[in-house]
Amino acid sequence: MSQPVTAFAPAAVRCPHCGHEVRYYDARQSTFFGCPECHTFFTHNEIRALQKIRRFKEYPNHIRPLALGSTGRLAGETYRVTGYQWRCEAKSPDYRWEEFQLRHETTGASRQLAVFEGHWLLIEPTDEEFKPNKEQSIPTLKQQFELYNRYKPRVLYAEGEFDWNVLADESLTISEYIAPPQMLVRERNKYDEWYRARHLEPAEVAAAFGLEPGQLPYRQGVGAAQPAPGGAAWPLLSTVALLMALLVVLTHVFLMKWGNETVFNQEFVSFAPPPTTPGAAAPERPMLVSPSFAVPGTGALTVDLQAGVDNSWVEIPYALVNEQTGQQFAATTNLEHYSGVEDGESWQEGDREANTLLNQVPAGQYHLNFYPLADPGKAEQVQFRATVRARATAGSNAFLALLLLLLYPGYSYLRRSSHEHTRWQNSDFGP
Repeated sequence: MSQPVTAFAPAAVRCPHCGHEVRYYDARQSTFFGCPECHTFFTHNEIRALQKIRRFKEYPNHIRPLALGSTGRLAGETYRVTGYQWRCEAKSPDYRWEEFQLRHETTGASRQLAVFEGHWLLIEPTDEEFKPNKEQSIPTLKQQFELYNRYKPRVLYAEGEFDWNVLADESLTISEYIAPPQMLVRERNKYDEWYRARHLEPAEVAAAFGLEPGQLPYRQGVGAAQPAPGGAAWPLLSTVALLMALLVVLTHVFLMKWGNETVFNQEFVSFAPPPTTPGAAAPERPMLVSPSFAVPGTGALTVDLQAGVDNSWVEIPYALVNEQTGQQFAATTNLEHYSGVEDGESWQEGDREANTLLNQVPAGQYHLNFYPLADPGKAEQVQFRATVRARATAGSNAFLALLLLLLYPGYSYLRRSSHEHTRWQNSDFGP
């Protein structure tokens, strides 16, 4: 267990190249330093005198989001920024990121705070050992980490104090395994060292160091460990939505099987009356009245009409009449069917059957009044069948319920899918 370390005023060591004083806070551990004036990286300790290791040719010309010596509180702990690195991938130098060395103000424990394209990770060492499987993933008790990136780092610039030679990291092979918002980092050379990383929102970093969000790097794209939209609520949302959708489907199936009670089913024939005088138009067909039938309970009714039309049409206006109250429910059904052969290919269009849904029909005794119209000169008689079903279930209602129920979960799913697609576009190991 580490012993508490009391915070103290910084000491200083002079750069062996330019003589500039480099401040440092950890007198016992820090032995490597980066000079902000001449960009020289050097080492110094009680045994070894000042020794220059490298003078960096490149250095960042942008304002650092976190200043050396500044303090902040992350996860309830106070840290001081003691070192800064600017790194890239050795084979892909355009992939550049910044790393800030953090020192716990009380215990002296070290952490790294890395930022790439505005995406932040808090990295800390772990004593845990992990073993990737053949599929390049790491299953743990809570989640599975997938290989996201593998590279050798190159140190472009370093400034401040360090307790190890950061340039030696250029010999490492680093593998990153993600299970957003977590990441496992494997540093491999002669032996493995493992680190755990956690995604931080820019607002969390800004609040920790007393900055405005606009003072931090602009966030671009999707970060390696950035959680997908919906976060921890998504599993519950998706499970509830699927269960509710299943309930709607089962309810609809139940109503289809035990509802839709046929209360009337009969065939009708309407004859066209002859003209009253030669050459005059035929008078309207007489109204047809159905026998009386009972509707057992208030609810929806479907009126299904079928007619054997062939290259003709029939229009059937009708009214469902309550014999006790006189209340009427009116509707019109158009039936037509045409077929033929054109350029050696047969065709057909239209429908010989159609149904109408009548909502909120009270229980009672009813009959139907029909006022059929037919294609003039095509049929002297119109033959059709009428079927009435009580406790009707409309598939459109179930579809609408499913649509409304799955609208937001579907939108969330598409957002998450797009998020994951964008994330893995930046990886050579994407699924």
